[in-house]
Amino acid sequence: MSSVQAYSTFYVDGLYFGILTSDVIELTKGLEVTPVPLGPIGVSGFINLRGQIVTAIDMRKRLGLNSVVHSDTTISLFFQDQGTLFGLLVDDVSDILELDQTSFEEPPSNISAASRELIVGVHKLPQKLLLILDPHKIISGIETALA
Repeated sequence: MSSVQAYSTFYVDGLYFGILTSDVIELTKGLEVTPVPLGPIGVSGFINLRGQIVTAIDMRKRLGLNSVVHSDTTISLFFQDQGTLFGLLVDDVSDILELDQTSFEEPPSNISAASRELIVGVHKLPQKLLLILDPHKIISGIETALA
């Protein structure tokens, strides 16, 4: 028996990623990020989300991709892990896709080591490859560094 899961999809440096929609709390565009000097790699700073201070993770840096200066077009995708709110800084958001798990496969061996540790698998779509991320792995080591 196959099961269907919904993924919130987004782009980072031209690559197509998704995380389970059940993990996503909110999407917001153009929030100011206050830098954190000497913070962990991948952490851009903090975002004030309606009075709550949220760790902002630069997905380009976290995935070992080309870095850019974030602007008011940068989108923050928020999720919660063990009671702590995090924001992923991504280039653009796309659709919510419902995909049958029979199309889920192991990550390809040709992706970078930095990306491989965060990607749990892929779905081959007709026009592109959807890389599935594990939010807990994205923040692994980060929450303790900022605690």
